[in-house]
Amino acid sequence: MTFLRLKIYCLSTFLLMAAGLGASASTTVTVTYPASTREIINPYIGNVAWANSQSQREQPFTLIYANLLWGDFEPAEGEYDFESFEELNHFDKWRQEGKKAIIRFVMDVPDSKSHMDIPNWLWKKTGKDGQSYNISYGRGYNPNYANPVLIESHEKAISALGEHYGQDPFIAFVQLGSLGHWGEWHVSSKLHPLPLEPIRDLYVLPYLDAFPNAQLLMRRPFAIASKHKIGLYNDTTGSLESTQTWLNWIEEGGIYDQTQEESALVPMPDAWGHAPVGGELSTRYKHIEFLEEEMLGQTLALFELSHTSWIGPRSFVDVDRDGEYQKAIDQVNQKIGYRLRVAKSEITQTDDGQVSLLLTWENSAIAPFYFDWQPSLQILAGDGKSVILPLDLNVEDIKPGLPVQTEIMIGKETVPAGSYTVYAGIVNPQSGDAEIELAMDTEHEDKWYELFRISNN
Repeated sequence: MTFLRLKIYCLSTFLLMAAGLGASASTTVTVTYPASTREIINPYIGNVAWANSQSQREQPFTLIYANLLWGDFEPAEGEYDFESFEELNHFDKWRQEGKKAIIRFVMDVPDSKSHMDIPNWLWKKTGKDGQSYNISYGRGYNPNYANPVLIESHEKAISALGEHYGQDPFIAFVQLGSLGHWGEWHVSSKLHPLPLEPIRDLYVLPYLDAFPNAQLLMRRPFAIASKHKIGLYNDTTGSLESTQTWLNWIEEGGIYDQTQEESALVPMPDAWGHAPVGGELSTRYKHIEFLEEEMLGQTLALFELSHTSWIGPRSFVDVDRDGEYQKAIDQVNQKIGYRLRVAKSEITQTDDGQVSLLLTWENSAIAPFYFDWQPSLQILAGDGKSVILPLDLNVEDIKPGLPVQTEIMIGKETVPAGSYTVYAGIVNPQSGDAEIELAMDTEHEDKWYELFRISNN
């Protein structure tokens, strides 16, 4: 590995540091690191691709999306077909490429042909008490969601999903679909309405036990979402009127229009601070229209108000790379999700050989990082030996626009003799490697970013 000087923006500070730390035990040197504007491709954020398509994608992505139709998943009672689901959605390929998955369990997807998305055996067992429909959305079958057999069978199906995927880090986000057309918790006004809250909650609770590690998201801010700190998704992303309505639900709560329950929706204005927000682009417009000059400002503003982490499965992933909309996509990518960095280091070396380090971390995007990864330092000696020191910092606390500081004392037993370099990184506890690109333009390798160098000579 070849180590170069810091970038020119901190070169003079670096030289001062080297002189000051060698001359006085009381010297504190500060190094600042401006936010980088380069393209960053990081896990759990950005554009999402359909998992069941292997077509070449124009834009980079780290997330794939897969719908799981109940009728395909459980063709016979108690027999769950994971193999077909994974083959259809090319899970082996995505795993090998290091992607993460978003899944949604659904039992009613309108289509051009008459069909059912629940298993045939379940249709019979529930007494065929749902409704076949042919409406403006399309054709399909609206189950009776209050049917106790349906509720019990749903709980078993979600439990089976949890047994198979609940500890699998490949599954990053689970959208609580289950109810309504496309799993969006609404049905046409021409059909029997969705059930009231006590019954709806029975479709939520199984997910909590099944997926203890994945991030869960709901279509609306229901009371149960607030209670269990569940994230939210908006499948009309980019549409001004629809997104404003959705944001109003989050800000004020209110009536659930499907059932007219007065307080079924509860305020969750700060939910994004601890749980993710996602969702796909509205189908009211062509996806490139959101990037047109006259709409781009609105698009970015709606993302910011929503604190969006990812867009999909309808997203910008197929927009031509380096084409006429690339600058607009670059602005979107710099806005959504997280962009983390060390903004400032304050370094003090004591006369007994210890180094006190105060780090200021910042997030220049619109959402936190929601997984329990570890901000850390790597100290690399001139002979190539290194040690990694965890920082006393929860990465989720690095929120947009709110710098956070963490202090660490690097003991003399850790400080190498001669010259050494200090790096910052965010470590995935499953791999033990730094796996987040920081928004810094310092020298870096393997996602460890150089902060400064010290010579004890």
